[in-house]
Amino acid sequence: MKVLGLIVEYNPFHNGHMHHLLASKKKSDATHTVAIMSGHFLQRGEPALFDKWIRAKAAVEAGVDLVIELPTLFATQSAEFFSHGAISTLNSTNSIDSICFGSEVGDIDILYHISQILVDEPESFKQHLRYHLNEGLLFPVARAKALFKYISDNQILNITEDSLYEVLNSSNNILGIEYIKSIIKLKSSITPYTIKRIQSEYNSTDINSSICSATAIRKSLKSNTNLEDLINVVPNTTYSIMESQIDNNFNPVFDDQFYNILIGIILREEKSINKYFDVNEGIENKIIDSIMKTPSLNELIMNVKSKRYTMTKIKRILTNILLSIKKEDVIKAKNINNIPYIRILAFNDKGREIIKNIKKNSDITIINKLSSVNFKDEDLKFFLNYDIKSTNMYNIMYYKHRKDKIKGYMDYYTSPIYVKNT
Repeated sequence: MKVLGLIVEYNPFHNGHMHHLLASKKKSDATHTVAIMSGHFLQRGEPALFDKWIRAKAAVEAGVDLVIELPTLFATQSAEFFSHGAISTLNSTNSIDSICFGSEVGDIDILYHISQILVDEPESFKQHLRYHLNEGLLFPVARAKALFKYISDNQILNITEDSLYEVLNSSNNILGIEYIKSIIKLKSSITPYTIKRIQSEYNSTDINSSICSATAIRKSLKSNTNLEDLINVVPNTTYSIMESQIDNNFNPVFDDQFYNILIGIILREEKSINKYFDVNEGIENKIIDSIMKTPSLNELIMNVKSKRYTMTKIKRILTNILLSIKKEDVIKAKNINNIPYIRILAFNDKGREIIKNIKKNSDITIINKLSSVNFKDEDLKFFLNYDIKSTNMYNIMYYKHRKDKIKGYMDYYTSPIYVKNT
């Protein structure tokens, strides 16, 4: 058994994801696949279109063998925290042989060498970094210049300065570097691979071929829940699942639906919202001042954003406030290298084989049903409470158009979805 790990959001699972899955299995020579997937709120500071179990089912129907949940505390944060949580969770299973991620550069050697330098921080690199910071450069620019100087002096890579900057400023390369940094820091035996992303850019909003970005799909769904425009850009299995959800009044969920709730939280806690993660440097004052004047989430974000605070960072900050994610809790999560549990969302028969392998090789708690969990483990309780809170908040909107009401805490009522192999 050779097990490949994939770090995903699948929001939703589309043809680009299918390409990545098949190419990754081929590159790593994997026999089995585990996807660690964000739950109800995602790394870009947005809610998922459909609930985590449905998205996991779509992944397994498309060929993934086992889908487990990335804890909310990691799933909603920047690349560094997101990657630490994903790699730590996969590593804690003692069953993952490799990971494979998409990147703009498509060259694992470039990404690995950069990651190694950033982890080791050789003295000459630090000297170059201090020099450029003293010049008054912003940290990302100073770090890029220091990296290029160190790489050139030591003849590590054949790369131009402009090419290095491009690598360091591309979203999937950034994630890939953080994955590798986490593997190095954990002294993990997981082997990283990368494949080059094809055709569509990460943030592209156009649907003009069989492979488009998830951003474009979400834009289409937000403007029109008629799925006909998407029939050629997602697998048939994904299309059928989305069609079924919408037919049953489980409509896609979007961030602006939570705006009134967010207003209430901020107005109620305006004196203390700086307790939430990333609410720093007086940004809370700008948020409080703007929220009284803006009728929509998008206008709030546009009013608050700056050169230092990008739209994505502001959206993550607002998600931290929405889910009450405190500073000390994210710091605590970052310092936990052995994640105490995996939460199974969906699986097939090969997924069962992976679960047996995890039970054999690791003492990590495997959660099928939340009702059977022993909450005496403080770390397990710490992470799971945020996962439960995330689901409860999400379901306020997910069940909005249903005639029936939410049963209660749906994490306790919903079992992993088994997909029978065909």
